[in-house]
Amino acid sequence: MDGVSDVAGDLAVQHAAERLRHADSVHRPCEPVGDLIGDDLAAAYAVQRLVTELQVISGAHVWGRKMLDLTDSHGGPAAAAGTLVDTMVVRHDELVTGRDLVQPRIAARLTVRLAREVGAGAAARAVREAIGAVGAALEIADLRVIADRATAVDVIADNAGAGLVVLGPERSPREAPGPWLAQVLLDGQPLASSVETGWDRTVERLAALATAAEQHGRPLRAGEIVVLDAFGTATPLAGDGRYAAEVDGQVVASVRLGAPRPAKPEEAS
Repeated sequence: MDGVSDVAGDLAVQHAAERLRHADSVHRPCEPVGDLIGDDLAAAYAVQRLVTELQVISGAHVWGRKMLDLTDSHGGPAAAAGTLVDTMVVRHDELVTGRDLVQPRIAARLTVRLAREVGAGAAARAVREAIGAVGAALEIADLRVIADRATAVDVIADNAGAGLVVLGPERSPREAPGPWLAQVLLDGQPLASSVETGWDRTVERLAALATAAEQHGRPLRAGEIVVLDAFGTATPLAGDGRYAAEVDGQVVASVRLGAPRPAKPEEAS
C-alpha cells in the first residue's frame, strides 16, 4: 500500500505543478492546489521543486532564494522558502507589461549575497559571517493561485509567490552598518509606509530561511543571493507608472509598468 500511496502522491504533485504552470502561461489565477495535495507542506515544496526543475530543463538557471513570512497573511510558517531563476530578473527601469502578470504585488526587499553555505540551525554569528554583501531589490510578487482563496500550502507550492526581481547595487557588510529605511514609490510618491530594519532582523530572518530551506530541499549555498522580506509585506500595484524601491532616501531599483510603445510605421516595416 505504501507504494500505491507514493504513486498517488507523485501524481498529485505533478498535477499541482501543471495547474500552476498553466496559470502562469495564460496569465490567469488558478484554483488552489489543496484539493490535490491537502495541507502537506512537504508536498507543497515538492510541487515547487518540480516547477523549478522544469524551468531549469527549459534553460533557466537558479541564482538565489526568496523568503516569505506567511504567519499573518496565511497562518503558515514564519519562513517559507522560494527559488529564484534568471528568467525572473528585470533590468533597472525596464518596461514590464501588466498583461504578462497574474496578480502582481510590489515590495522593497533586502538582499544578501552569501559567501559561504548556511545550513539549518546555524548560530547567529555564523549566519552574519556568511554574508558577503548586502543590498536591496524591488520585487513584483505574483501569486498564480486565486489570492483570496490561497492557503500557506498554495503559496509555498507556487514558489512563495516569486515573480520578477530588480536587483539593486550591493555593498560589503562593513559599508552597510544599518539600520535601513525602505519604501516603495510610484512616480516619486510613497505607495505605502516606510519600514526600517537592521542587522539583527536580517540575521534572524536569514537563519530561519536556512533552516526551512534545508528541511525542505537543500541548504542556502555560497554565491546565492537571498531576497528577504525584512522590509515588510508587498502591496498591490496601483496602475501604470514607475515603481521604485527607495532605501535611505535613494532609489536603488525601479521598473516601469505599462503597455509597450506602439511601433512607428518605419519601425514596423
